[in-house]
Amino acid sequence: MYNISELNEKLVGELREIAKTLNIENYESLKKQELVYKILDLQAVNPEVVKGKKER
Repeated sequence: MYNISELNEKLVGELREIAKTLNIENYESLKKQELVYKILDLQAVNPEVVKGKKER
């Protein structure tokens, strides 16, 4: 699972890749902070999805 500090250190392109992998809708148009919060929201609601897809 990702934490906010880890996500904030990533570049927008990296966050978009994560969002794409997690099937977050309209991720292409989101700003960095919006991407961070969408990813955090998704893993709060459905942690199993993120566990299996997190980069190693």
